[in-house]
Amino acid sequence: MSKEAILSHIKDNYDIDEPVSFEYFLRGMNDTYVLVTKQAKYIFRVYRADRRNSSEIAFELDLLNYLNVQGVDVSIPIRKKDGTFINEFFVSEGVKYGVMFSFAEGNEKPIHAIEDSYLFGKAVGQIHKVADTFNSEHVRGNLDFEHLIENPLNTIRSHMEHRHEDYDFLYELAMRLKEKLIRHLEEGLDWGVCHGDLHGNTNVAFTDDGKLTHYDFDICGYGWRAYDIAEFRLAREIHSRHDKDEVDRLWEAFLKGYRDVRYFSENDVKVVPIFVALRQLWLFGLCFSESELIGKADFDNGFIDSKMDYFRNLDLSFSDSF
Repeated sequence: MSKEAILSHIKDNYDIDEPVSFEYFLRGMNDTYVLVTKQAKYIFRVYRADRRNSSEIAFELDLLNYLNVQGVDVSIPIRKKDGTFINEFFVSEGVKYGVMFSFAEGNEKPIHAIEDSYLFGKAVGQIHKVADTFNSEHVRGNLDFEHLIENPLNTIRSHMEHRHEDYDFLYELAMRLKEKLIRHLEEGLDWGVCHGDLHGNTNVAFTDDGKLTHYDFDICGYGWRAYDIAEFRLAREIHSRHDKDEVDRLWEAFLKGYRDVRYFSENDVKVVPIFVALRQLWLFGLCFSESELIGKADFDNGFIDSKMDYFRNLDLSFSDSF
């Protein structure tokens, strides 16, 4: 599907000013385009046919509209002339869906400052607090054990048939992490609507006056809130190059911001390191699943080695002392 065809469709179906430019911006788990008109700027996302059905997308849009009405700063879907939000593109692999979104004003920024981490935590707390009262008639998958453990392991196994010993180690580790998590579940863990990708790097725009606008809810769903915020901690570990002092400072500031808006139990905090490890497992599986579309050159034995180094060096005592 060409850029020209998408732009022609937009002109026919949206009540917007004459486009000045329309550029392919990012290929990822969906395709993102930036549309500039004389009066405004928009994002147009095309969801992959193998990843999202119309009900799942409608859930995401319901959530964004609900958060917006409740005062949360998010990028919202733009209605078409007929009053609907979702576009259909019939292609050889099935149906691709497209949605126009408002542009999140501000800039992405690496979170290395205490103040930014606090603001981000506060904004995430607000999302979770407001989402506690959200409902949708549309179906969305859960970010549960199947999503975090079973599906990634199945994908990883199919790509590691030549490394049985490594896969067996990974499987046993995942089962131990699951067992640890189940023990915490008995005490009760916060469950609700999650953003699904709260790393804080490329899905939130900061303005100079401290306003944060969240976007890209493509991995949202119902899950454990500790998992949702674990991605933020994982991102801080990676971007600080595992500088423990920096990670701890930013994490404490994030938690303070979150708890200034919404309650979060100590039991939930204790399981965050488990979810950090499970997030890495999920990402491991995601990379392999994406390799089927973008090629396997970047996911060779060196890639597997780097992932296995992480898991083999994991300290499983973390959830008892964190």
